[in-house]
Amino acid sequence: MLLINRLYTIREFMNRIAFLAVFLILPLGLRAQDPNLAPDDLKFTQGVADANHLIAQVRLQVGENDFVRFRYDRYPELKQIKDENGFAYTQLKGKEWMKSDDWGKTGVPVKPGKAGDLDVFASMAESPLGQAVTHDNSQGKTVWKLVAKKKKVDFELYTYERSREKPKTNGVYPRYTFIKYKNDKDGQLLLEHFSAQMRSEGKLIPVEIEFGFMILMPPGSVIIEGVPSKKEIKCQ
Repeated sequence: MLLINRLYTIREFMNRIAFLAVFLILPLGLRAQDPNLAPDDLKFTQGVADANHLIAQVRLQVGENDFVRFRYDRYPELKQIKDENGFAYTQLKGKEWMKSDDWGKTGVPVKPGKAGDLDVFASMAESPLGQAVTHDNSQGKTVWKLVAKKKKVDFELYTYERSREKPKTNGVYPRYTFIKYKNDKDGQLLLEHFSAQMRSEGKLIPVEIEFGFMILMPPGSVIIEGVPSKKEIKCQ
């Protein structure tokens, strides 16, 4: 089995390699993108993330010109958060958070307060892929709207807003950007970017998240172009 041993954003990854995998070799879509299938796109992205290595680059705006940035990595068997100062914290499956520079092989357990902060960060990074919770029923049902479309040479980007039937005039609603290649179809696109306002301790915090993946290639996969150097490939 091959593991691409480098961080790629979705577009970098798909531009550099192509491989034979059931969940990525999809029939050609014959109709326009349907915003109502955005929940299916999220479910598809969640499935890819659960089976592989999810990377989220998170930026929180905690003040007018004050930002908190961190990188969140999640494998099936562990989570890691790396802050702006380069400190890394790892949580092995079923274990407590520890300060660790070697993905949990060694480390020192963190204090309960710090562990709580790390749980909040991990929850923020994963929340775009989860089930949306409705707090204000007076706004009616959820409505997905196409708000932007960008066409590139090899792919397109579709940005949807998860709004409501009766949206507030000053409301800020979450936006999801999905990446589409020519063989992709509605309901099976990968989430690339997310922006919203998240509630934490009674405050609304603007957040932006860029998603990327390191994908395990099944046995028999064929790399047909843009092969990374030997230093970037780890054989297992």
